[in-house]
Amino acid sequence: MALSLSSAPATEPVTLAEAKTHLRIDHTAEDDYIEDFLIPAARRYAETLTQRAFITQTWVLRLNGFGVDPIFLPRPPLVSITSITYTDISGDSQTWAASSTGYVLEKPVGEFAMNASVRPAYSYSYPTTRNDVDSVVLTYVAGYGAASVVPMGIKQGVLMLVDDLYSHRGSRTDKPSVPAAIAAKALLSPFVAYRYDLRFD
Repeated sequence: MALSLSSAPATEPVTLAEAKTHLRIDHTAEDDYIEDFLIPAARRYAETLTQRAFITQTWVLRLNGFGVDPIFLPRPPLVSITSITYTDISGDSQTWAASSTGYVLEKPVGEFAMNASVRPAYSYSYPTTRNDVDSVVLTYVAGYGAASVVPMGIKQGVLMLVDDLYSHRGSRTDKPSVPAAIAAKALLSPFVAYRYDLRFD
């Protein structure tokens, strides 16, 4: 199983102005540093920690066959499935469509939504695939949407991480647990999407 980011988010969950207000900065000398480095780094760490997508982005999940269990889609919340393609036994690429003979989508919603999943419709089975690596490819869009709808707990956690990165610009192997980082993890912890429900091929 392989998961890759196909289309990165177009914006960040917090703005430069919000970060500067949080940091109590009223000059412009470090605007580029904060906007181009600290905010993206903080957001990526927070997304990795929570296993979520914040701003809308596209992911590709590759599997070595369908298996028998529901297929869970990492990085919730799910917005939509773009396509599910597979290599049939003849080696041709086919599309598995969501119809009465296709798949059923279970799509949790809300701030704390866990992984969405797909499975065959009632009385149907997964399509038969060729025994190839990455014979099944799922492309989907995930994220809360725009920055305005990202949960406040996540945005505040990202701001706390920006604070930590701004205040401690070097490696802190002697004291890695600083107050801002601890607070950020506490704010983000309710949003962690545990991966126990993923299957690995």
